[in-house]
Amino acid sequence: MALPSGADRMGIVRATALTASILAGAAVASGVSYFGLDAIWPQSEPKAANKPFTERARQTAEPQPDLPRKYALATIVGDVPLPPPPRSDATGALPEVMPVAATPATAAPDAEQPSVVEPPPPLFIEPPAPGAQSAEIEDDGVGDVTPTLEGRAKGGPGKRGLVILHIGDSHTSADFLTGELRKRLQARYGRGAPGYITAGHPHIGVRSSSLNVKASSGWNYKSLQRPDAATSEFWLSGYNAVASAPGETMSFTADKPQLFDTIEIEVVRQPGGGAIDVKLDGVVETSYDLSSSKIEPVVIRLVPARAATEKVREIAITTKGHGAVMIASLAIYNRQSGLTYNSVGYPGAQASLINKFNTKLLANDLLRINPQIVVLSFGTNEASNDGLDITKYTEGYERIVNKIKTTLPAAQIVVIGPPDFSEQPGSGKKDKASGRVREANADGKSAASDCAWHTPARLGQVREAQREVAQRLGLVYWNWASIMPSECGAHRWFTASPPLMAKDHVHFTIEGYRKSADQFLNTLIPVIEKVRVSANAVPNN
Repeated sequence: MALPSGADRMGIVRATALTASILAGAAVASGVSYFGLDAIWPQSEPKAANKPFTERARQTAEPQPDLPRKYALATIVGDVPLPPPPRSDATGALPEVMPVAATPATAAPDAEQPSVVEPPPPLFIEPPAPGAQSAEIEDDGVGDVTPTLEGRAKGGPGKRGLVILHIGDSHTSADFLTGELRKRLQARYGRGAPGYITAGHPHIGVRSSSLNVKASSGWNYKSLQRPDAATSEFWLSGYNAVASAPGETMSFTADKPQLFDTIEIEVVRQPGGGAIDVKLDGVVETSYDLSSSKIEPVVIRLVPARAATEKVREIAITTKGHGAVMIASLAIYNRQSGLTYNSVGYPGAQASLINKFNTKLLANDLLRINPQIVVLSFGTNEASNDGLDITKYTEGYERIVNKIKTTLPAAQIVVIGPPDFSEQPGSGKKDKASGRVREANADGKSAASDCAWHTPARLGQVREAQREVAQRLGLVYWNWASIMPSECGAHRWFTASPPLMAKDHVHFTIEGYRKSADQFLNTLIPVIEKVRVSANAVPNN
């Protein structure tokens, strides 16, 4: 494996993209179910930013010792020979890039174990046959191995900011609802960092409000939602940006320099893989070789060399030479202070997609993001599925919650029930007894309606299934539909002035998402206050 160049500099990376359709929100503060939480609204004001990293890091008036770059890799360990162990120079220092290696089962008991989790014996993950998988088929971890992480992020126990991870469908992926939540919460708790961002533009509904993401025309995309997707290739983003020609670019630009303590790039090494250059604020800081004898999901971690945090405004990745380059995400973290709101969404997805993820890769992502609060927001696409088995759906949803709780036992989980949405006139399902079109009200009950746009009857069942799981497992539940009119809610929001619902009667306008965020904060703030340590949730400066 080639070592990054530029030992006297520090590397950074980040990618952006989330999803594009999202659901409703209104003006009533109802529909919230708490299971033992109380609320206090925090008031803290953000302050001015410091000088950019590029200015401070290159000052030479007071020379400082050149500290080695901390460089950590997490990878699936396969059945091929491992890279050689780290070599030391004459001074005994380790190289700036540490080779990926499994922890041998026969390692000495007192040997240092840099892995996040203890890996089992190496195994090779066979890609599924075409058509063998779909979003409904779960990955049970059979034949799986644990990703290992060499090196550690700076910081450690003690002072820590607030971290929220919001996972959902197109209502989440477009980052309109979550972007509004991020803006309001950071104004009160302090600005953390952009967080986890999907690489490139895999779908028109995947975007980021934190960074301006640009990708050249040579990038193509793989999706975990495809039936033939090989789950061993996908990190939490659910997408891989793929380029094979040299000179393809991808950039991530913030409106102002971003404070960070860790930057992570999730990539996939593979046979015939290419290489990348990483630029920080226009300067090439490191290069990385993505060739390997097998498929290897890898995390490249970069942290500041001289201080706990630094700043960067633009990160750019350029492909080198011929060979496939596969990038899943870029993340900029600041775990020292403020609030980071990570938003990861998948247009058109059902909650069962989370159960399709490679179990160990999903756990590895959750451990590295390490949120105190996880928000789940699914249900719209399930309600449109005429073949949905509500019993199996409930069981699958509970498995998702249990996976999160097993990996993050201290995290609070918040479930958002799907908002009201409507199908095209004439597409409503008829009641077998009366022949009249029926729709699901916000309370989950089906009622006859003369509304031209009809709410799917299964929407109430999906909502009730999520509420029941939340109550039984002690989670917090918010009924998004409760802030909308109980009948013909989507159409009434569409005809409101200004319109709150988009023309498709499924997704919302910017104003609709703002209203939704305003009401959801009445549920989310008490959860934040439950986990918050006031000394940790402060403005960055």
